[in-house]
Amino acid sequence: MSGEGSTVLPAIELTQGESSQKYNIQLDFMKHHMSGMLIVRRMPDNEIRIVASTYFGLSLFDFSLRNDQFTVNSCIEPMKKEKVLKLLEMDFRRLFLSGKDTRVKATKDSATEKRTSGKGFGKSVVYITGNTPGDPAQIKIKHPWIRLTIRLDKLSKEI
Repeated sequence: MSGEGSTVLPAIELTQGESSQKYNIQLDFMKHHMSGMLIVRRMPDNEIRIVASTYFGLSLFDFSLRNDQFTVNSCIEPMKKEKVLKLLEMDFRRLFLSGKDTRVKATKDSATEKRTSGKGFGKSVVYITGNTPGDPAQIKIKHPWIRLTIRLDKLSKEI
């Protein structure tokens, strides 16, 4: 579909002022497994707010993304490592902002799009499943070198 050097549209398109996007999140990091809800919203000042918490209310992380600025408002201890936070920043930039240096392929049945970017420690593979561009039903992000997998399943608007 698209090669390196061309601009790749965000996997999830957020409209300013629109209600929040909600996803079930499963996060596997080394020996830690966490699940809960991810809520993403584009704020009036164009900031993208990304909040994940368990179903029992424990905050996993709270990030703000604005142009070239990434702010960690809060984060649980197992993930509070500079390299892990940098990977998460890159992942969320690739999900919510247009980017370059990403290889995009569609599966044979065209049901899933595979986006590969980075190399070595920073390599990530993103699988996007769904019929509506910019509003996928499922996203799976894998970082093979550090055993980090993030799975997002879209929740219905009523929740």
